[in-house]
Amino acid sequence: MKRDTRKRRRNRFASWSVTVLVLGFSAGTAGAQTGQYYEQTYMRASHNWAFRAAYPGVDRLFNAFDYGHSKLYETLWRSPNAPGSVLDDREFTFITTRLLVNPPAVALDESAIGPEWAKLAPEALEMFEWAHMLHRQIYDVLADERIKPADKDAKVAELMRYYRSRPALAFSALPKSMELMEGQPYSLAFRKRFPKYNGLIWSYHWLQMTLYDALLAGATPAEKKANVAAVTARFWEMLRGGQGALPEMMPMSPAIAPAFSGRFTGAAIIFDNLHSMHDVVSDILANPVVPREKKRQAILAAAAKYRDSTSNLTSIDEWRSMANEMGVQHMGGLPPLPQSR
Repeated sequence: MKRDTRKRRRNRFASWSVTVLVLGFSAGTAGAQTGQYYEQTYMRASHNWAFRAAYPGVDRLFNAFDYGHSKLYETLWRSPNAPGSVLDDREFTFITTRLLVNPPAVALDESAIGPEWAKLAPEALEMFEWAHMLHRQIYDVLADERIKPADKDAKVAELMRYYRSRPALAFSALPKSMELMEGQPYSLAFRKRFPKYNGLIWSYHWLQMTLYDALLAGATPAEKKANVAAVTARFWEMLRGGQGALPEMMPMSPAIAPAFSGRFTGAAIIFDNLHSMHDVVSDILANPVVPREKKRQAILAAAAKYRDSTSNLTSIDEWRSMANEMGVQHMGGLPPLPQSR
């Protein structure tokens, strides 16, 4: 098993190296040496995999989430004129009635699910994967009962330093203006063409953020398990309720995960920027206003802006205010937490 895993990673790295050489990095400020984009694993720590051990069912859902994003990008790149039924009916049904019901036990290789997407913008794919890794490691810190509550802030700060050690991949920890996501010529295209699948992606983001508040609100392992079970059940209610039950606005951390956003503000901003860029890539691929031969350039230009901490910014107060003004009820609602401190 270990040999197969190593072989798969070597093959993926070899494929990635060829991709980089063929494509080149031609997008202005996004251009960089190929060495900045190599794969890197978790920071070595005693808390690694603590969330998986305590909440294996939810951890497996994250593996299925990776499929949803990659399948979306692959579909739009391979079939730019795909009808709404491809994602909103066929893929939505497969994901919600089969994949998420029996999610994979191991993390999926996104470049295998979306090989053409991976070759189009491997830099963006690595940015997504690096931020998803931060997601998982923070879950580990909050789930590890061996770490005293007062020590968790320092552990998360250590993870943040590790994440920022790769500036070619790290999202800014300062909030970006909504114009970057919704005020571009290509903006809003994906949600208009595929509203149901768009809601599915937003439900993923809702669960990913509300889990933090579920873990923070519990004072004991039993209370944390009750909270995690409650938010997971609410996630399933969204999926079973159809499009009308799914988030109709992108979930923003200050609204749906207020405790986490207040305590770990930089991490919450990174995740909002991550989720915003997911939408941007979907819009670029879905909107014919961006010619096919310019889509890679547009994606890399957007990625550079989301890494940059000097442009397209809004204040933290405005970020919080905007999240509240948009209405948490439109984002999936507050997490139902039966056990709270």
